Amino acid sequence: MDDGQQFADPEEKYDVAIVGAHLASNLLAAVLARQGQRVLLVDSEADAGQPAGETTVPYTAEVFFTLARRFDIPEIAALGLTCDLPDRVRRSGGIKRSLSFLYHRPGKAQDPRQTVQFNVPGEHSEWHMYRPDVEQYVHEVARKYGTHVVRHRRKLLDVAPTGDGVSVTVDDGTTYRARYLVDSVGLDSPILARLGGPDPVARTRTRSRVLTTHLTGVQQFEDHVPLTNYPRASPWSAGTISHLFAGGWIQVAHFDNHPEAGTARCSVTASVDPDLFGDLPKDPEAAFRALIERFPDLRPTFESAVAVQPWVSDDLWQRTVTDTVGSRHFLFERSASRNDLFLSRDVTMAAELVYALAPVLMEAARTDDWSPRKFAPVAAFQDRLIEFNDALIAAAQVATRDFQLWNAFSRVWLLWSMLAALSLKSTRNQSLRSGDWTPTERLDQGAFWFKLPTGLPELLDHVCSLTEDVRAGKLSSGQAAGRIFRALEEAPFVPPLYGFADPADRYYHFSLRKRLRMLAWAKTVAPQEFRTMMTKENLTNVPPSAVH
Repeated sequence: MDDGQQFADPEEKYDVAIVGAHLASNLLAAVLARQGQRVLLVDSEADAGQPAGETTVPYTAEVFFTLARRFDIPEIAALGLTCDLPDRVRRSGGIKRSLSFLYHRPGKAQDPRQTVQFNVPGEHSEWHMYRPDVEQYVHEVARKYGTHVVRHRRKLLDVAPTGDGVSVTVDDGTTYRARYLVDSVGLDSPILARLGGPDPVARTRTRSRVLTTHLTGVQQFEDHVPLTNYPRASPWSAGTISHLFAGGWIQVAHFDNHPEAGTARCSVTASVDPDLFGDLPKDPEAAFRALIERFPDLRPTFESAVAVQPWVSDDLWQRTVTDTVGSRHFLFERSASRNDLFLSRDVTMAAELVYALAPVLMEAARTDDWSPRKFAPVAAFQDRLIEFNDALIAAAQVATRDFQLWNAFSRVWLLWSMLAALSLKSTRNQSLRSGDWTPTERLDQGAFWFKLPTGLPELLDHVCSLTEDVRAGKLSSGQAAGRIFRALEEAPFVPPLYGFADPADRYYHFSLRKRLRMLAWAKTVAPQEFRTMMTKENLTNVPPSAVH
């Protein structure tokens, strides 16, 4: 790389200036630069201090693979196939072999009958991202493909409209120019401040107080509660652990859970319903300690833990922004909303939004049409994706009221995540063969930008509606759980991979026998659309080079 060609030039007018340098914005810069756009990427003071998602699921990886293949950036694929990451990134991150949900009740030991564990298929390499190293890696990728950055990574000071674009001023007083601005700073955005800030009341169903930090000295849960109590479980700490309780959860993501680990860090994020946990102390560390004291099996896990970075907390975490498109600017990703960091949605949405916005920016640059009308469809898609994410998190929050309801809800979430991954993989392979990517640009179809199996979006809507009825007191948790299990029993698109409709089947292992059974189902009784989606290529352990 010739660094002399990568530093920003005040005399140049860029096609797109991106302010805020983190995962989503760095990915967007890499894609645009790889496709020939003149891109300026500017850091902001807010970048390092904002909590962000750190976990992935197989669907997340498929979005990364799709970005990599469509826009010809193999380095992005490494975010979903971690063996290809640089050593420093792999060593600071953790492995994710499973997603585990353990339900706790105040003052009582954890009941092994109230657990659910989804083991990640062997061909996947899901992980826990240490975001500073991941963001530095993607920043380097963006520069490799031609993105210009400010020398010494000077921070954003201000942005302002000009007659034919925008100006971006950094903290040494230098001003740069661009035809369009993508604002990904977050809620401290200067544009957002000029517009009056976020909505006074967030337009979300979810309301939560969030406490998050990185700790050292966190013990593995299985070291204090014997794994022999859970005969079918794999070690909890080899994946993402969510300790659930009525009204919230504590998510634990170890970065030190593999032989190559070069860190002792562990990410911990607690989320609680503020109406149910209003008695917790204001200080976030004290609040976290008071919370874990309520659950006897959690105390030993954290008794020696020490925070290695400041706690970040907010009494009401959710934020939304109503108008995200203006004259020559787009409020993107974390500048448009903030919600709970759960179920790997934050990382996934970042990649999805990059995939949606990049082609629109490229077309705008080609036609020199930067009008708000041009960006209205992708802004509407971003809104729908934010709403969908909120609906899932809100449903999860209600589902924690009772393990029976969580047991039902979590299966629908897994089914959606699994079928979305397979659907996107199939759609991507078809697009690679045909050269036509429009099947992955269905931005007018709500939050679903490629075709999902018929009936799956309706099942998601049904489940979210049932949890809202529980919230409103129209249904009991048990009634809602029963209806969800019946819906899973009756849906023709539910594969016989696991006992989705069997409440007692709570440990999911993707064995060879189950793969073969699923292939047989796809070729015989499954709906026709599954014939192309559930192929041997999509279900075998070894991913072919055509995919990655």
